[in-house]
Amino acid sequence: MNIHVSTSSRAARIFTDTLVIALSVADLYLSSVAIRSLPFALSVLAIVALLLRRRHPIAALTVGLPNVVWGYALLAQLVATFTVAHRVSDRRRVVGMIGLVAVAQVVGMFVLPDNAPTEYGAQRLVFAVLIVGGPATLGLLLRAYQQLSQQLAELTARRERERDLVTRTVLAQERTRLAREMHDVVSHQVSLIAVQAGALRMTAVDQATRATASTLRTLAAKTLTELREMVAVLRDADHPTSEIAPQPRMSDLPRLVRDSGTGAVLLADSVLELDLPEPTERAVYRTVQEALTNVRKHATGAAVTVELDGDAEGLRIHVRNGPPPAATGPLLVRADSLPGGGHGLIGLRERAELLGGGITHRHTSDGGFELIAKLPTRPASASSVNLLPH
Repeated sequence: MNIHVSTSSRAARIFTDTLVIALSVADLYLSSVAIRSLPFALSVLAIVALLLRRRHPIAALTVGLPNVVWGYALLAQLVATFTVAHRVSDRRRVVGMIGLVAVAQVVGMFVLPDNAPTEYGAQRLVFAVLIVGGPATLGLLLRAYQQLSQQLAELTARRERERDLVTRTVLAQERTRLAREMHDVVSHQVSLIAVQAGALRMTAVDQATRATASTLRTLAAKTLTELREMVAVLRDADHPTSEIAPQPRMSDLPRLVRDSGTGAVLLADSVLELDLPEPTERAVYRTVQEALTNVRKHATGAAVTVELDGDAEGLRIHVRNGPPPAATGPLLVRADSLPGGGHGLIGLRERAELLGGGITHRHTSDGGFELIAKLPTRPASASSVNLLPH
């Protein structure tokens, strides 16, 4: 895009310069001045000097000053005067050069002898003022317009930056408020669960009940830890991972399955030994974690199998659970009694798609549920993907 704009601008400059030179030559030709004469030579010199007007406007006008006095290239004089007023930023130099042109114009019209009647003096004075003041005024106006346009653009950009700063400030305040509410509400409820589970573990007589209570307490404590980490992320969005504990990897999957309380069976073979990018390993862990969480919520007591297979090209994660048993005990609940917004699977799908993979899930014919995720082991943007835990 920049190359195209630069090429177009250069072509426009070449066209403009060519047109100005051609019109100046035509102006000199129509003046009927003798070719072998000093006025003609001075006029040609002023026209040639126009080639310097963009980079050296003062030099171009200085070279053309003799043309103002003795020459006939009027258009070249007008263009050179306009260019100085337009392109030179130093106002004192602009005024000085315009003053020199005015003096040369007066000398050429009134001091040097000519055949013009004396009664035309006032008209010639008006003509001299217009020749000098017209292009100078037009150049100054154009320069002022361009400066105002640039200042307006800078002001607009500054307002955009200020608006962005205000937006960032509002978002930071909202994150802080959200973090405070999460900490005050969610952590309180989870803490109560942990306390009740600990009390149940200490007072229950049945060994299975005590084991379940111990699992609940462990999960509640882990949830509190992860919640505090996410609250820290929300409170410090500029450094989202600076204070977060090491993120889970595939090597943590056996512990996750063991502590899930679902009795799941992990079939991973040698997949856990693969050297994979950190975002991919984290995606595998979060996928299995979300699947086991859904089993605990909607199919408590169902048989669960977590199977991982793959090679250096790709991974396949298959989590399957059978139908939930009938809710006959105090620790079994119906699926529709637990809250669920359906956002977990959406988040997993987005995570997989960011890595170049995908996720499918469906109900099985026996009343169970299965989730299949496929992830590339070497995503192209693995080094640049920044996925926060959720």
